[in-house]
Amino acid sequence: MNRLLIDSGIDEEDTWDFVFADSFDHYYDEPSTVPVKAPSNPNSPFISKTPKECSRLLLELCEDTDSEIIPHYFMIMDERSLRDDTVLLVSAGIEAPVEMVRATFGASAQAIVLYLTGHRGIEEDSESAAEEEDGVYHGGSLVTIP
Repeated sequence: MNRLLIDSGIDEEDTWDFVFADSFDHYYDEPSTVPVKAPSNPNSPFISKTPKECSRLLLELCEDTDSEIIPHYFMIMDERSLRDDTVLLVSAGIEAPVEMVRATFGASAQAIVLYLTGHRGIEEDSESAAEEEDGVYHGGSLVTIP
């Protein structure tokens, strides 16, 4: 997780409100601290789940624990993340289909923030990834937010 934060340019002074959720019985009301010191939960309910299943679990987590997270945009760190420093970015609205794109660690945090603020959509990054030889979104030009 720390490599993701470092590659994304997130450090201890940043106020990016990211939460690393790997437990279903925890109440999440604050961002994860940088650097992440707790080891990942080897029994996480998210392991080996599809993005759609992860979305459903995050919605249930919010309902069951009143956790203060936004379950509609999230990153999945999977086995591939360990090999090539990429994550799966997921957009999962309540009535919308689940959309996803594989992205580098470095591009992922900014992409999620831009999705959340409506300054860019996952569709655009999927198109960019499709043009790449490896099918991965590597980031684009920075968007200036007024």
